[in-house]
Amino acid sequence: MPVDFDSFKLLLEKFTLTSILPAILYLLVGLFVIRMLLSFLNNRLGKSNIDVTLHRFLSGSVKLVLYFILFMMVASALGIQVTSLVAVLSVAGLAVSLSVQGLLSNVLSGLMLLFIKPFKVGDYVEVGGVGGFIKEIGFVHTKILSFENILIYMPNSEVSNGKITNYSTEEKRRFNLNFTVSYDCPPDKVREVLLEYVSSNPNIDNEPAPFVAVSKYKESSIEYVVRAWADNSVYWDAYWDIHNGMDALFKKNGLVMTYPHLNVHINNKSLEDNNNTAQ
Repeated sequence: MPVDFDSFKLLLEKFTLTSILPAILYLLVGLFVIRMLLSFLNNRLGKSNIDVTLHRFLSGSVKLVLYFILFMMVASALGIQVTSLVAVLSVAGLAVSLSVQGLLSNVLSGLMLLFIKPFKVGDYVEVGGVGGFIKEIGFVHTKILSFENILIYMPNSEVSNGKITNYSTEEKRRFNLNFTVSYDCPPDKVREVLLEYVSSNPNIDNEPAPFVAVSKYKESSIEYVVRAWADNSVYWDAYWDIHNGMDALFKKNGLVMTYPHLNVHINNKSLEDNNNTAQ
């Protein structure tokens, strides 16, 4: 492709002293103004409760816009046709946006998450079947740390379009436990033992009070439901404490915890009659 030296020569001829000096002045003043504006913006954002990631995005976006305006002012001072330059940049921007649709979708979803705030860093959530603690809300991915200490990167578009369950928003959290007990154990005794046991746990809140009741009558057992509240910070401690001590509690009080099984009852009299008939 031949080089159009004539066009290049005409462009250089436009760069006269009278055009370069204003351009340099615009550049120096513009850089100073941009620096002051960004410093003011970062100071205001730093004093607000805005998320760190959103802070960076807003600061970076404003910085990009200000530098673009400064670039156009300097180009105009140098005699460059700004309208043509804008048209070229618009076409280039459209081409780039079409090639990175997935990336833009994740970025926009990340911004939506930062504005809506369905969760924050440190919350325990479940998103798209993945459970764990939020480590970072980035522009493209949300980092989730699982209980197995595995760091999971989830695209923001999947997070924003999926079901989000946040277990950390409320101060208290309730758990439901179900136990099956033999019909031979009096229900009043079972409820009394379970209620006393759950209420004595230091991690269980007395308000709302623990609740124990019969939930279902099964073929070979009675199912009981235990409901109790605990502070979110000690929820799992209370949950595992109740579970771990249940077997010893049942044995101590003579209660029989059942499991799926088949009882076979043999009538000795009928068996003897059948034997006599056979003889």
